Amino acid sequence: MSIKHLKAVDVKIFKLIADNYLTKKGLMKRLLILSAAMIFFTGVINAQSGDPELDYIKQAYSKEKKTIVDEYMNLDAADSAKFWPVYAKYEASREKLSIARIKLIDEYVKNVASLSPEAASRIGDGVLKNTISVDKLNLEYFGKMKKAIGAVKAAQYIQLETYLQTTWRAVVQDNIPLIGELDKTQKEN
Repeated sequence: MSIKHLKAVDVKIFKLIADNYLTKKGLMKRLLILSAAMIFFTGVINAQSGDPELDYIKQAYSKEKKTIVDEYMNLDAADSAKFWPVYAKYEASREKLSIARIKLIDEYVKNVASLSPEAASRIGDGVLKNTISVDKLNLEYFGKMKKAIGAVKAAQYIQLETYLQTTWRAVVQDNIPLIGELDKTQKEN
């Protein structure tokens, strides 16, 4: 699977979100769906959300990411037997970090119009520490994957994972208001 193919998948997934939510719902719902996509894309969460559209997206992402990883890695049976258990543990740890990040983003969106210095500091520190934790997790599991499937295949996986993480962070960033942006919008109206 090529990066060009991955970009096509990203466009397809983003279009699914956009068609179902971005044109129909407000900022909070839009942000929560985009943030949830970062978690649900992993296939780790199995609980129903109570929202049929969100459950559909969650299910699609679960299958889509695992399919992307499987096709991109193209592992033989021996490497697959070693890779998937390490991947499952990685995803469980990464999911916890994603949930923490979503809570920070949610707090930011709820308070952006009247963001206090204390909240800005807490959220900023939290997001930066979360990013460092994700990077440390990637480094830790890169080492574990090197032992399991070799350095080249491990590098191939971490490159894909980093690409997916970066893409989703960009999607979320593009859909949340910047500090001060709401003030400008209100003054223009």
